[in-house]
Amino acid sequence: MKNIRLNRIILVLLLTVLFPLSLEAKSAPRWPNLFDYVKENGGLSFEEEGINELDSAIFAMLSYISFEGTAAEGSSDGVSLLELSDRFFSSEFRYSMRNENWDIWQSCIRMLETAATYRRYAGIKVRGYVSLLDEAEPSQFSAVIFSLSPTLHFISFRGTDTTITGWRENFLMTCESQTSSQKLALDYLAAWASRLPGRIHTGGHSKGANLAIYAAAQAEPDVQKRIEGVWNFEGPGFSRNPGMLERIKAIDGKIKTYVPETSLVGVVMRSFDSYTAVKSDNYLFLQHDLFSWHVDGKRFESVEELSRTSRMFDSTMNETIANLSDAQFRILINVLFDSMEESGIHTVQDIGDNMGRFSTTLTKACVFSDKETRKTLLYVGKCLVKNFNNARKEEKNRS
Repeated sequence: MKNIRLNRIILVLLLTVLFPLSLEAKSAPRWPNLFDYVKENGGLSFEEEGINELDSAIFAMLSYISFEGTAAEGSSDGVSLLELSDRFFSSEFRYSMRNENWDIWQSCIRMLETAATYRRYAGIKVRGYVSLLDEAEPSQFSAVIFSLSPTLHFISFRGTDTTITGWRENFLMTCESQTSSQKLALDYLAAWASRLPGRIHTGGHSKGANLAIYAAAQAEPDVQKRIEGVWNFEGPGFSRNPGMLERIKAIDGKIKTYVPETSLVGVVMRSFDSYTAVKSDNYLFLQHDLFSWHVDGKRFESVEELSRTSRMFDSTMNETIANLSDAQFRILINVLFDSMEESGIHTVQDIGDNMGRFSTTLTKACVFSDKETRKTLLYVGKCLVKNFNNARKEEKNRS
């Protein structure tokens, strides 16, 4: 019974991190968002109004779209966003993505269709699209380039998609000096920086932000000098990687970090003290969706501090993770994800239909696993409870 209770505690707390996008959005008052920004400013060229945080967020989210079979692939000269939109909506990928039960993808598709009709975005050249998935590694990587002018480019790295492979890698990357996706991101930046003249911005959402920061921090000095901005939209950090924290210092002034007011992803293993907290229409995990963030003119609407929930989550999870060795952390992540795969969960959409089977499989894994695994899981459970109580006391003293 003790192991079963421990399993349930770990299951509830860890799923809040692993699957922040699997809930339904709440009904909320309508506030200006990224679509309103495009409609109100779409007549201004980038020469008239330079790239800002909202444009960068849009490019980060457009990287989620599958552009297979279009002129945006490979090392071609690319295709205008307007023509790319036309090709996408006449291709089979439109229908496959339309059927995906993931609200963010649907918003990304709608943003492509909307932005392509405005002068500011229609002529942007899209090129260099690549998408790779290796479940054996595990590794999930995708990137695309938006050339705003012949001498101004945004290299966008895709965040975690709905595959369990992608989410497993999200967590394993925190105890590896370099993951497969991070190496691919660094190679991608280096290869395209040699082909693209002028200034470079890079960024992404969620894991995509982590890849952008990694690539920029590890890039050669001549490439780093050309990078004007590294846009981090609620990406997990590098707090378990001291070497990366040192490398980040070379580009620290260029990193711009944005998290929602109730951040439950960007605060995990964060390595940045400076950030902008943004108002959102959604709540809890669904605030990870940039399309729910409030827009105020040509910037996001910020708040003074993170919510109480986010602060408690930050303290509880990061203190717990800090107390784990890399070996313990790997055991925890592998038990969780092995149980998911054994339960038939291969994408986020599979969770709802297989939650009962997953809970049973995870319980068996906790009860019948080897002594070291059981010891690790018990230690994690104790740390979670202890750190949660400490966080609650801190908030009580604060108020």
